[in-house]
Amino acid sequence: MSSLNPRTTSIHSVPSRFGKTFDRWLNHRIPPQKKITLAQRSIFIFPSKIGAAFFILLFLLLFGAINYQNSLIFGITFLLGSLFLVTILHTYKNLAGLTLEFIQSRPGFVGENIEFVIKISQPSGAQHEGIQLGWPDGVKQWAQLEEFESDTIHLFVPAKTRGWMTPGRLLIETFYPLGLLRAWSWIDFESRALVYPKPVFQQTVMQASVDNDDGEIMQRGDNDDFYEMRSYQEGDPIKHIVWRSYARSNELMVKQFAGHKDLQVMLDWQQLHGDTEYRLSCLTGLALIANRNDQEFGLRMPGVEIKPNSGITHLENILRELALYEMEK
Repeated sequence: MSSLNPRTTSIHSVPSRFGKTFDRWLNHRIPPQKKITLAQRSIFIFPSKIGAAFFILLFLLLFGAINYQNSLIFGITFLLGSLFLVTILHTYKNLAGLTLEFIQSRPGFVGENIEFVIKISQPSGAQHEGIQLGWPDGVKQWAQLEEFESDTIHLFVPAKTRGWMTPGRLLIETFYPLGLLRAWSWIDFESRALVYPKPVFQQTVMQASVDNDDGEIMQRGDNDDFYEMRSYQEGDPIKHIVWRSYARSNELMVKQFAGHKDLQVMLDWQQLHGDTEYRLSCLTGLALIANRNDQEFGLRMPGVEIKPNSGITHLENILRELALYEMEK
């Protein structure tokens, strides 16, 4: 066990000249891993604020007992001191043996809270209470292990920029049972989540018409695909007349051919104005609108071109390209 206190020496609060040194030491002591079981090497313990006040009280009681040679005060001092020592063991054991495993992360947009899923397990027959988990920039959650051997914790961290977000080391801590001491550990799951650009929604949707066999009927003309038969009108091409029908009914009928116009959305970088981040936000909003309208849509931007398609997988591919534009993928 160690007496290092992360409230004053955490990665997020140490002076810059000591931050890298502390980071290397912590990576050596608790290396990054997807699954970890807490033990003596990975658990730190130190008196809490209440514990520090309690320790000062013990010192004052001991000073008074020595000064006045009072046996009763000696007895109370030693009794409370023994309680403090026993609390150290119980606080440490409340973390020791716990197994934490990173399950998954879910993507989100800039400005949202990104979800990370952590599983925490305790040995069969063990009892762990008052366990709290969270990242320094996120909201902490309590683990419910009183009646179950494991619990799945959903943690949320605010996303500030697009691209891959790494939340850093996870803090797990406990003040159980009396709040006199605080035991904690910093765990690096090497976790990350994809953050999409913050969508900007526009009313104008860029469309590119493509000829295929599905979609809206185009203006009728001399195309390859047969559409219907209708009565002859002056000016219709003679080659489209159905002479067999004329022989049977004495009525001139003509074949009509038509193509089809499939309304597809092409999200084009060049049709937008503004800086890089604004264009990415606009393209993100347009992709969400096209997907909501069940349209086929594609993406065209410098170095990237995705053909029109539909579905949630296609949407995720386009959002990924937008999130990682000019970044390492």
